[in-house]
Amino acid sequence: MNAKKVSVKVEQEQPQFRVVGDSIVWDYKRGEITLSVEDLDHIFYEYSKHGLNMSQVQVQNKHGLDALQWQSFKRTFDLVKDSDVFSPYSLSLVSDKDACDMIAQKIGEKYNPKNMRAVIAYESDKQRGKAFDKVIKDSASREYEWQVLSNALLEYTSDAKSVKVRKTAYTKGNPAYAHVCDLHGGAEIKASRGLQAYNYNVLVNRLTAIAKDINSRQPSEVTLGLNGDFIETFTGLNHINSWQGIAKTDGYGQDALIRVTEILVQFISQIDNVKEVLLTSGNHDRITSSNKEDVDGGVAKLVFVMLKARFQKLVLIDWDADVITRKIGGVGIIQTHGHLLMAKNVANLVKRYGYKGCYNLVMKAHLHSLIIKDDNEDYRDVVNPSVFTGNPYSKKGGWGSRAGYSYTEFQNKLPNQTFITLH
Repeated sequence: MNAKKVSVKVEQEQPQFRVVGDSIVWDYKRGEITLSVEDLDHIFYEYSKHGLNMSQVQVQNKHGLDALQWQSFKRTFDLVKDSDVFSPYSLSLVSDKDACDMIAQKIGEKYNPKNMRAVIAYESDKQRGKAFDKVIKDSASREYEWQVLSNALLEYTSDAKSVKVRKTAYTKGNPAYAHVCDLHGGAEIKASRGLQAYNYNVLVNRLTAIAKDINSRQPSEVTLGLNGDFIETFTGLNHINSWQGIAKTDGYGQDALIRVTEILVQFISQIDNVKEVLLTSGNHDRITSSNKEDVDGGVAKLVFVMLKARFQKLVLIDWDADVITRKIGGVGIIQTHGHLLMAKNVANLVKRYGYKGCYNLVMKAHLHSLIIKDDNEDYRDVVNPSVFTGNPYSKKGGWGSRAGYSYTEFQNKLPNQTFITLH
């Protein structure tokens, strides 16, 4: 019996790009990208490990491609590190033999004197990177780190889902100020004598408990103070052994920054009647290892920028590197992390930043403990309990206590403070 022949029509997949003269054109999320065929091939040669083996940031900077354009390029042309030194389009125009000759000649260019400087620079960076990886990965320069960070934040804000805020009519009619500090996202601490376990799950659970406690008090509106140390470390080297106490995944750098921002988005979205979120920078919020370089706490600033992008006009978001102030219920709130010299002289701090003719409440963090340092007719100086309770470094220094936060209501232009212990 003869088998019946079945004819199958195979439709050729349409190319994702168009050829217009000497240029390649394709669509992406935000419009259209046009590159010359020459630049297309240059990118393959520069990025491929068989060519110059440049990093994606180096290639992006050279050709002026932002993060979304770069990702679109890679998807459209299947660009990976193992790609050829010519684009698939160019190789499709010649025979296999000519393609081999072209590739051999191009790879040979890599070792010409005019290109050796780039090759040597790349190899030097690679060897330096291997040595540093024993402790923690870091970039070769601040410019490189900022570019990587900018790309990550651009992708985050472009792809992030919209958020909602909670409103409820069932309130007790009092405005409130909730002070939450020292999150130290990315820290991963194993429980030991005198030291509680801590990781991202603990952080999320404690913030969820804070949100529930705030809601149970039924404030008419909430000003949420987020007072510094949003992550444990950006570089892994805030202290000489910081890298030993951070999560292997999302423990530092842009990954920790984005992870903590998402946790805060979730936290703020759980609280009823949030009016405003006030951020101040902490000593752990620098994006450099040395505190002499990043003096503004760049991490806190970037968290502020991302939260503002996420919440748009739904919630007011504000940030200051040193001190941020508000007048709530007739009481002046002076929020500062507490690590700066200016926070030591509280009388002068109140004089410079406080509200005249009313009671001022100085709200600090940093020491991971509840301490009322000064309490008089004009102002109160409070070091507030923190979400993070400590690591081996703080344990040896004697800093730390039970986790907690503070909740303040206002009556008759005076603060009624409650300090809540978290489990």
